[in-house]
Amino acid sequence: MHAGLLALTQAALLDQLDRDDAAHALRSLVNQVARQLGTPCGLLALGPDGRQRWTAGTLPDAAVRPGTPLLDRHEAFVEDGFCWMPLWRLGQPLGAWLMPVQPGLELGPRAKQLQPVLSAAASLLLRDATGSELRRGGSHGELIRAALRGAGTFVWEWDIATDRLGDLDQGFAQLGYPLPEGGSTQSDWDRLIHPEDREANHGAYLRHAHGQAAVYEHSYRARAADGQWRWIQERGRIIEWNAEGQPQRMVGIQTDVTDRRAAEAAAEAAMSRLVKIAAHVPGLLFQFQWRADGHGSFPYVSERCEALLGVPAAALVADAAAMLRRIDFADRGVMLDSIRDSARRMAPWQLKFRVHRRDKALRWIRGSATPQLGPEGSVVWHGYFEDATEALTIEQAQQDRAGAEAANRAKTEFLSRMSHELRTPLNAVLGFAQLMEVDTSQPLAEDQRRRVGLIRESGEHLLAMINDLLDLTSIEAGRVTLQPEPVLLDPLIEDCLAMVRAGAQRDDVSLLHDPATGLGLHADRKRLRQVLLNLLSNAIKYNRRGGQVRVQAAAREAGWLLLEVRDTGVGLTETEIAQLFQPFNRLSQARSTIEGSGIGLAVTHALVALMGGRIEVQSTPGRGSSFSVLLPDA
Repeated sequence: MHAGLLALTQAALLDQLDRDDAAHALRSLVNQVARQLGTPCGLLALGPDGRQRWTAGTLPDAAVRPGTPLLDRHEAFVEDGFCWMPLWRLGQPLGAWLMPVQPGLELGPRAKQLQPVLSAAASLLLRDATGSELRRGGSHGELIRAALRGAGTFVWEWDIATDRLGDLDQGFAQLGYPLPEGGSTQSDWDRLIHPEDREANHGAYLRHAHGQAAVYEHSYRARAADGQWRWIQERGRIIEWNAEGQPQRMVGIQTDVTDRRAAEAAAEAAMSRLVKIAAHVPGLLFQFQWRADGHGSFPYVSERCEALLGVPAAALVADAAAMLRRIDFADRGVMLDSIRDSARRMAPWQLKFRVHRRDKALRWIRGSATPQLGPEGSVVWHGYFEDATEALTIEQAQQDRAGAEAANRAKTEFLSRMSHELRTPLNAVLGFAQLMEVDTSQPLAEDQRRRVGLIRESGEHLLAMINDLLDLTSIEAGRVTLQPEPVLLDPLIEDCLAMVRAGAQRDDVSLLHDPATGLGLHADRKRLRQVLLNLLSNAIKYNRRGGQVRVQAAAREAGWLLLEVRDTGVGLTETEIAQLFQPFNRLSQARSTIEGSGIGLAVTHALVALMGGRIEVQSTPGRGSSFSVLLPDA
């Protein structure tokens, strides 16, 4: 059944080519498919606005009206007892093929079975929708021929059995001859071909006719009316065979490529000039050819060959393997593999390899080249070799630095993993310490309670350090994901102040808040709270008894919001401000009795940067500090 549908599809396409009437071909196709399948079939043609243009097939017209518009339907669907298969081409809905739904028949297999028919129907519908425009300017074939003539090319058709050559008048006109009188055979045309090119031209045809080449393609010289020899390039294909398997009809195109040949000659002259210029280039210019049989050669190398590779230019042109023998043995296989890969993918070739010169020096060579298809399936590279020994020394230093950075990342990953591992036993220690403090069945003596309290406080301090370290390593490793949401700043500030108020009261520090009603932004609420809590905790911790911490939010410059924490504490010097956000650096407080790890501000700085903001610090030693967090308001 598949073969029968394919034959009907091919017949419809040939009918279109013969009649140039897509609608007729479609009506014939839908009726013949219905007979082939033994079931009614219908076809609906749509206009650009999605409305019905015409219908065809063996179904009643009333059935060929979908209840659901087809403009957005791509897959087959069932409606009112019919299977609808939308037809699209070039992103445009053109219509639909429909058939009655049969019990137990799935849409997928039915659509797959009809795929050749559906594809042909969509193409013919597109042709039918645009056919009126084409017909106003001539037939489709005429338009193609006119376009080709404008590009200096014409279409020919050869009846091989009778040697009749169609459209030969265009070929004569291309060479400047008047229209032929009666002479319109291939033999007539062959008389214009240069005697030295006739045999090769016929050989190209025979290779195609015998199946050795997919198409006939050849370039030859033909005498023009002015006596000059013009270069003609032909390309064609046999499209019909008789019952005995002999070629019957052939079509092709013919182009005058004389100007292109002249351009190639000019390119050869340019190559001659290039040779003279290349003698003064520090590196080596080359052309390398890789034939289909795997044989490589250097058609051209510049005179710097011996100085760079230790091989005379003439020796390398005569024997490409002379270069391979100079390449370090460990790099030879890599060299050959890279050439094959570039030829296979037609991708630019680049490689660094070592060469042993005649003076025993081992030098690094960097090569780069661009491939292009050459004659008879070969690949040709045009490229450049240069001595990269010094440059690679610098590159090695950069790689060493990258290795150090990788080691730092490994350290970060190690710290992150260790932080996770430490938290589990530490939480157990804290949990047991808290249970011992509140155990009423076996109450602790006062000294014991004080010691257990020290254990708990030290554990909580250590846990806070581990949490900060975990946050810092997560940020450095890029594992922190923000979840932005609308955040009102005043409620957030009040929430954070409530969380640090007990510590502030213990240290006799006043907390002040200047409200900014309705001011908000789009940010990660959890991370923004963490930033504010860190700043508030530091402002309290490094303040003086009877001091103050003031928090305020305000609109700053265009597009930015300000969140400021000011304290009346010990303050910072300019040198300390410059080192403030370095992890584990507690500055002058490292020798104080105030607990801290030097991680909190580093985490705060990293989180603000992650949210697209920045921190500004102003401080006066002995008078206090001001930390301003600037965040985008969108």
